[in-house]
Amino acid sequence: MLTFGNRLNRSYSLYLPFGDNYTTVDIFFNKMNTYVGFKTDQIISRLTRDGEVKTHIFKNLKQSSFASTFLDIRDIRSGTMDIRCQFNNILPQYRGQIQYVTNETVKLCKVRASDGKDYDSLLYIYVFFFSDYPDDFLYFLVERQHIDTTINKKLVRTFGLQISTVDCLDNMNKMISFYNGGTEEIVHDEDQMLKSLFPDKDKINVRKL
Repeated sequence: MLTFGNRLNRSYSLYLPFGDNYTTVDIFFNKMNTYVGFKTDQIISRLTRDGEVKTHIFKNLKQSSFASTFLDIRDIRSGTMDIRCQFNNILPQYRGQIQYVTNETVKLCKVRASDGKDYDSLLYIYVFFFSDYPDDFLYFLVERQHIDTTINKKLVRTFGLQISTVDCLDNMNKMISFYNGGTEEIVHDEDQMLKSLFPDKDKINVRKL
């Protein structure tokens, strides 16, 4: 069972093909802040325990070699915006190698800013795969756009979840090494991140959208 901590109060689930089966990934977030978390299902957990699959969670996309190499990621800072690692597009030179599995937008609520205008609080969900390895790799990029009326700024934070077979991960690292000399990944263990999100993993009280 899973109980939300005070950081989270919503979830959004995706059911996608992986390997010879389908897998469910839950995306957890809060309507009133930019925090995002992930949870994979028993299929991915079992494959990870068996050493067939590697899962990596990225709180900073600049620490992800996939995102840093293949995606156009941008930062924007101004008096009204604090945008970190916002996804713009797949880089043009890699659009034959990287494809979208899904591209979804979730409108959470309307927020009235100090200028009197109403803005959408949004969750963007992108999932990518390698064209040559459609069943061996999934990369979830989740972008949270939130209007903070206390500081009168639009906040954007982006998180990544990478699920890959060991062989595909090895091939990806070879590609990255070929393209730009490679980037050492700073990864976050999924179990440890899950424990930080949920105080009691034996209880489930999940409110779906």
